[in-house]
Amino acid sequence: MLQLIWNTIAYSGMTRVRDESEQKNVLLLNTLSVLITVFTVIVTGVSVYILPSEMSAFGRLALGYAVLLPLVLLLNGKGLRTLARLFFVVSGLLFMGGMSYWMGKGANFHFYLFSVAIVTFYIFPPRQRPLMYLFSLLAMIQLVVLHIYLPDPSPYFPLEADTLHLIGVVNLAATAFLVMSLSAYISRVYEVAETYLHLERSKSEKLLLNILPASIVEKLRESPETIAERFEECTILFSDIVGFTEMSHTMSPVDLVALLNRIFSEFDDLAEKHGLEKIKTIGDAYMVVGGLPEPSQEHAERVARFALDMLDVVRRYREKENMPLEIRIGMASGDAVAGVIGKKKFVYDLWGKSVNTASRMESSGVPGKVQVTEKTYALLREKFHLEKRGLVELKGMGEVISYLLLAEQERDVGGSSPSVG
Repeated sequence: MLQLIWNTIAYSGMTRVRDESEQKNVLLLNTLSVLITVFTVIVTGVSVYILPSEMSAFGRLALGYAVLLPLVLLLNGKGLRTLARLFFVVSGLLFMGGMSYWMGKGANFHFYLFSVAIVTFYIFPPRQRPLMYLFSLLAMIQLVVLHIYLPDPSPYFPLEADTLHLIGVVNLAATAFLVMSLSAYISRVYEVAETYLHLERSKSEKLLLNILPASIVEKLRESPETIAERFEECTILFSDIVGFTEMSHTMSPVDLVALLNRIFSEFDDLAEKHGLEKIKTIGDAYMVVGGLPEPSQEHAERVARFALDMLDVVRRYREKENMPLEIRIGMASGDAVAGVIGKKKFVYDLWGKSVNTASRMESSGVPGKVQVTEKTYALLREKFHLEKRGLVELKGMGEVISYLLLAEQERDVGGSSPSVG
């Protein structure tokens, strides 16, 4: 019940705040208004009880301030946030100025203006920075002026020197406590803000790493300019789900996309397992590359193992789903240019003859088989079983010799060399 009451008071007017960064300003202002009101009432009651005659004027002024201060909650509740801030600061300056003059320099009441100068920086949002600096400066000027010109002792506050000294010590201690509490609160706010910032940065980092290679992300941080690198040795793979268009006539769009997502998700896991870089998917086509952005001497072998695993995945889904699923895969090795271009929705992509060749090897390939170029064959023949297909016509390239990748050769017990099959 008490928590509900407190939330109702502290969050007064919060629903009217559209700017999330300003919400903490409103919350702090409401909280300070309540705490200062309670603190003033308690201190006033204790002071009047101990020194009833001397503190009567103090009691009237303090209780008047305590009664007016909750107007801050009302103003915030009505959406008059700037007026609420101005009322809080101006009433504080007037109250502390009046109390300091009445109690005299020895009571050290004017040092409470330190807390006003600090609070001003946290109840005004950044867009009201001029007001923030203005009232903080006014509070410090008022403190200095009062410290110079306050009567000592005050003719309006006739107390013995020891009692006045005790009150001065209490006021200084209370000022230090307020400053320390504000500092602790501000530190906590920054700690929470940094935590949220770290979480958001981690989310953004994870999202970016799902789009671009880690090394490219690092380069983009250092320089947002166009990134392009030439790699002399790499192996590119293109694949395409055969008959996927025909399946779209017999399956609902949701089921079709869900099936493709499951298959491609397994391809993603395999690409990570074999240390390959997924480039993109276009419809039911899937493209990966080995040997970049981090060069590798085993780029062709890694892509070959990945291709054979792709065949196993599709074969498993074909048997499980009882559908005419098949995949056609093409591989080519050579040089390529890789990089990021554009300003929006950028992607890491490849360009070059070997890229085009890999695409043509896929489109001219055999369903359920992995077709590779002669150069890729030369890189794989010592560790994989391959079969010569012969000459194939590639669009825009003429006739080239191609090979079909069948399986990886078995290794001996020591794993030092393959057996030739």
